[in-house]
Amino acid sequence: MRILIITGKLAGEKVKKAVERFGFVDVHIADISVAAFLTPNLIIKEIKTLENKIGKKLKEIYDFVLVTGLIRHDLKKVEEETGVRCFKSTREASDIPILIENLDKITLSTKEYADLQLLEIIKKRCEEEIQKAEDLPLGEGDIKIGNLKVGDSFPMRVLGEIVHAPWLKEKELEEKINYYLESGADMIDLGMVSNEDNTDKIKDMLKIARDLTDNPISVDTLNTKELIEAINLGADMILSVDAGNLEDLIPYLKDAETAVVVLPTNYKINYIPETIEDKVKSLENNIKRLIDAGIEKIVADPILEPVNNEGCNFVESVIACRSFKMRNKIPMFFGVGNVTELFDADSNGVNALLTAIGSEIGANILFTPEASAKCKFSIKELKIASKMMFLSKKRNSLPKDVGFNLINYKDKRFEEEITFKNYSIEVIRAKENERQILDEGSFKIEIDRKNKEIVVIYFNKRRDPILMIRGKTPKEIYETAIRLNLIKKLDHASYLGRELAKAEIALRIGKKYNQDFDLFYNEFWWEGG
Repeated sequence: MRILIITGKLAGEKVKKAVERFGFVDVHIADISVAAFLTPNLIIKEIKTLENKIGKKLKEIYDFVLVTGLIRHDLKKVEEETGVRCFKSTREASDIPILIENLDKITLSTKEYADLQLLEIIKKRCEEEIQKAEDLPLGEGDIKIGNLKVGDSFPMRVLGEIVHAPWLKEKELEEKINYYLESGADMIDLGMVSNEDNTDKIKDMLKIARDLTDNPISVDTLNTKELIEAINLGADMILSVDAGNLEDLIPYLKDAETAVVVLPTNYKINYIPETIEDKVKSLENNIKRLIDAGIEKIVADPILEPVNNEGCNFVESVIACRSFKMRNKIPMFFGVGNVTELFDADSNGVNALLTAIGSEIGANILFTPEASAKCKFSIKELKIASKMMFLSKKRNSLPKDVGFNLINYKDKRFEEEITFKNYSIEVIRAKENERQILDEGSFKIEIDRKNKEIVVIYFNKRRDPILMIRGKTPKEIYETAIRLNLIKKLDHASYLGRELAKAEIALRIGKKYNQDFDLFYNEFWWEGG
């Protein structure tokens, strides 16, 4: 096999370096600065120039041509006019080696970049690797919660808590459960309400959950009456059992399949251990009483504390978790939400790091609600982080380049093409017009997060609502507005495009959108901040 890669001058050396170990790959640098400026006609011209130079048709030398860069045109015309097959490569030069190594597994395209196919191949391999572990039998200390295997032989499971579940209407609870499942939750936790008795609502909530999923369902409360009801109704797990209620619960747990999450506390007498050793010893004592009573499905929760917590702090609680797991072959609960919800930082990186800590200390269940706006997507983040850490641990590698990542808001590789320095032309400083002339109508832009759409309401001059445009992307919305002749002025068209782009970003990343205001408005983004 022989392959020719065509690229621009700026990326030329980078592409050559990327493929230098492949003896069957040649690189041709086109007479153009940026590869993205290449069109089918320009590529045809380059091919014909090259053929004239070497005195031979490229189709006689190469199996096909790859073109790098962000080319938006269909390259089918190139083959039609030159006879040599021509396809789009990856968008990043550094990804070309991965493409070449996997050519037998993907279908090259004249329209689509190869990136997405490569990503799917890598993820498929990772998922197959994880599935092999899922098919293993239970190992020492592993348990089954419902139909889910939990323990050191398997990836850390993500348990999503639905806060104040009894307060939700049936439709709201269904929507929340479906959202958690779509986010990747392995288990659904029905969080009850402190200082309330909602025993009579547990049956209906469990039915709603079980009608939607076969995943394990847990009930989260310290109300003994509610816990007994959950056990009697066959909940897969209860949160939480401690020295204050375990004697009352043991008679119901003996003949049940319900797993129990055990705390080191005794909330009946307001006892909360504050030292590492007290945490571990108290937890071990509570677990021993359950084991002596014949209870086998036990999950230990040493309680992960918030950062700067009074008494036992975050680091000490992590040490307590590690100490417990080193002494006991029992699945361990890791309350990630205790930290993220009480930490004013975006959850993305915090969840990744907490999952890594959990992996190192032997955690098996990652627990979180999505109670605050800053922690939106936490379940999805923890699910991805769990896969990252499982593969990393299994391969004995760093959590880097394992097939999954949580680099959602920055870039792993920063390779912007800069050409403005090459031009000796007039520079005009930008400034806004002093006077704005209004268009015939106006737009109000909002987000429908439930349906994942952008909604644009069009008003006439009298501010009467005339029509509504709904769409997934800015392009389809502004092209519809232009097609309907709703925009007469260029500056109004530019404004609409700008606001739609902001709305799309806000929709994708879960950010609040307010028309005419900056998306990133906090002090971190202020000039000089």
